[in-house]
Amino acid sequence: MGLLLSSQNKNPVLAEKQPENTVDVELVLSVDVSGSISSREFNLQRDGYANAFRDPEVIAAIESLPDGLAVTLQYWSNSPHQAIGWYLVKDAASAQNFANAIENAERPSYGSTGLASAIDTAKNLLLNNIYQGKSLVIDVSGDGLDNTASVDNIDVNSVENHLQSQGLDLPNYLDGRLSCANGTYKVAGNTSSGRRVRGLARVPIENVICPAVQDARDAAVAENITINGLAILSPNRVVNSGKKLNNFHNLPFIVGQDRFALYREDQIDTYYENNVIGGEGAFVEIAEGFNDFSRAAREKIKREIKEAKERTTVIFAD
Repeated sequence: MGLLLSSQNKNPVLAEKQPENTVDVELVLSVDVSGSISSREFNLQRDGYANAFRDPEVIAAIESLPDGLAVTLQYWSNSPHQAIGWYLVKDAASAQNFANAIENAERPSYGSTGLASAIDTAKNLLLNNIYQGKSLVIDVSGDGLDNTASVDNIDVNSVENHLQSQGLDLPNYLDGRLSCANGTYKVAGNTSSGRRVRGLARVPIENVICPAVQDARDAAVAENITINGLAILSPNRVVNSGKKLNNFHNLPFIVGQDRFALYREDQIDTYYENNVIGGEGAFVEIAEGFNDFSRAAREKIKREIKEAKERTTVIFAD
């Protein structure tokens, strides 16, 4: 007689008496469609996931699951949207059906980068469906930081500590509205027009935290959900601003020169590690740009299935 033991603090159940809607893994693919994602980049994400479910190695991994995979697709910007319903995938035919559904799902919106709301909504999708998953997984893919949640003193202190190490003093030259990542600040005293520039983008990503995202992560983990990340890296592009931004520091920006980093997404994996992922076996898969997304999606799904199987043990008794 088989006794199923799950690391998700669910009561052990007899294997042969599991409900018909039991699955080995419930998975939400949560995909960034915010304004930073171009049409070409959206297509690479969509096609990458569709092709992953046609990949022979991914299909073999799914077929190794005794009770299969329940999976859905969520698109998110500042407002998450379940793009397609739940699919039960157990073999090549059902994987093909899910791949077709991904290809037929339209992009719902552009908008801001709302990671916290994406995690909250994905959590609710996992907790409110017809399936009983032995392992619950949210897979968040994206290329940017949450820029919808407001900061608090923890964020300001983190930034201030970094700037002070560079000989700069945050309160002396910044005021205005703050947000977790890419929110704008008003430059105090520099111009009569109150010119607005990127604020927290002036510090390395490892110094940027977002309590709202961390709270969403922690709430999901408390429900025995694992959150994995697929971080899409982009080169850090340095541009000529046309201004002497003497009061700001950013790597590779040099104080006193009219250059600053336009993008910082070459470090987005660090942000995901610090703010997004959580739960047993959580990891970040890296895509070296959008052209590498398809490979990264395949590897991530195979790893998620492997680690989900390892989190669930069946003990056979006489």
